[in-house]
Amino acid sequence: MKTFKLSSGAVVRKPFNKIWIVLATILLLVGLSLFFVLRIVPFFNLTVLGDIIKKMFSPRPYQDWGDYFGYMVNLKEPLFETLFMAFGGTVIGSVLAIPVALLSAKNISKLKWVYIPIRALLNLFRTIPVVLLAVLAVSLVGIGVLSGLMAITGFSFGIMAKMLYEVIETVDMNPYEALESTGATKMQAIARAIFPQVFPVFISYLIYIFEINVRASAIFGYFGAGGLGTVILESAGQYYERVGATIILLLGVVLIIQFISNYVRGKLQ
Repeated sequence: MKTFKLSSGAVVRKPFNKIWIVLATILLLVGLSLFFVLRIVPFFNLTVLGDIIKKMFSPRPYQDWGDYFGYMVNLKEPLFETLFMAFGGTVIGSVLAIPVALLSAKNISKLKWVYIPIRALLNLFRTIPVVLLAVLAVSLVGIGVLSGLMAITGFSFGIMAKMLYEVIETVDMNPYEALESTGATKMQAIARAIFPQVFPVFISYLIYIFEINVRASAIFGYFGAGGLGTVILESAGQYYERVGATIILLLGVVLIIQFISNYVRGKLQ
């Protein structure tokens, strides 16, 4: 560590520049990634992969582009199932997360024996992958949209509760304490002082989680949860053009949702 002596006689130590540690770490990670990629690539037949991609994004020899994009019309019901799972699971899970987030916020709960165990259980629940939630849901209620809805509800609950209690802990508590001092109940103070501050952020998080869930619900078909994932599963290996058309449709829907969500979040800020 370098030191400098000022004209006043004081000695100033120049802080250590951590940028070199960061750069070295990045280079190490990049090097390890390239090493594993180069070790894995020889096991893949890139020619076959290129042929599959070509089949996915081009019509069959006896079809034209009209047939290719026309297939998307047949995907209305699976698309509705995917959106239903994503939207329903997001809303239900996020609403269920509200009381848990309030109990987890130490400025609201104030009792360590309450918010610490709830946070621990919440963190443990969040470690469960959404795919595993889908498998568990299928084993409980069987194949169908309900299992996908349950999996997305659980995932949305975990992520919303975590983000929401962190926001609640940053709110201005003066209005809350003022209402309590006038005789308002705890729930009345929360509804009138805390909820108005948190609501715009809650809606923003709700839209963000919905975006994630639309993408996630597309793979639930591999576990029998319905939606566009089921179409991809049934078409893979034989009707590659259907897989490509389904992916294009999903991408278009995700882009539209992202555009709308960006607009809404911009209005909420």
